[in-house]
Parts: sequence; structure tokens; C-alpha cells
Amino acid sequence: MASKTFHFPGFSLVQGDIKVDVSLNRFEKQFQEAQYYLDSQIMNDMVPYMPHRDGNFVNVTRLQSAALAGSGKVVAAAPPMGRFLYEGKVMVDPVTGSPWARKGAKKVVTERPLTYSNPKATPHWFDTAKDAHGKAWVKGVKRIAGGGKK
Repeated sequence: MASKTFHFPGFSLVQGDIKVDVSLNRFEKQFQEAQYYLDSQIMNDMVPYMPHRDGNFVNVTRLQSAALAGSGKVVAAAPPMGRFLYEGKVMVDPVTGSPWARKGAKKVVTERPLTYSNPKATPHWFDTAKDAHGKAWVKGVKRIAGGGKK
């Protein structure tokens, strides 16, 4: 598109456009490191708010999350227990009403809250960790990716 020139007393204004191709390849390593940091830090900061009865749930969740670190995905609650622990509601067999389900039965969620042995544990512990550490996550990503103060 051709530029347009507008003349005014004492000055002229040129209106035009330009296309610039910019390669961000030189930032790739910084972005990857920042994503790895964020994924790992989220997992670390969720742990204090997760149920810790015997540590197995946290360990399995950490392992699954570590396998994805750097991808932008974090496993907040590993199956098979993760769903009901994360939601924080007791799940029962729809026929018997028992937490112990019959073979093949699909449990349903109740309104009864779970009681965690870890006093700091909360349902939706990602959200709890984000509220407590979100600003630090952003600051760390900016520092590593090159968009923030050192």
C-alpha cells in the first residue's frame, strides 16, 4: 500500500505501513527455562496444601508432574484418588451410599466435605497455591525469560 502524505502549515504527516519479520529464536532457551521453572514451582508450592496421609499421593502426583515439566502442564492430582481429593467432597457408591464402591460401580459426589489429615490441606490446592504464590511465579518467569527485573 502506498503511503499518504498530509500537508499542514509548518509540517507534513506521512501515513504508511511496513511489515517486519522478527525471529524470536534467540529467546527460545529462555522461554523454555521459564516454562520449566513455572511448572516445577507450581508443583512445589501446591505440596503444602495437598493431602499427606502417607505421602504416596503427593509422590505419585510429583512424578507425573515432573514428566510434564516444561510443557505448560502440571498434574495437580494424580488418579485414581486425585479427583475426589482435589474436589474435597466424599464420593460414594450411588446404590449403597458407602465410600467403598461395588465392583464396576461409578461413585457419585456428595455435599459432605472430606477431612484431610494435613491441617494445611485444602480442596483445589492449585488455587490456594496460586493465591499464595502467584505473584512470585510471575516475577520468576519474567526474571528467567528476560522480561523482568533481576
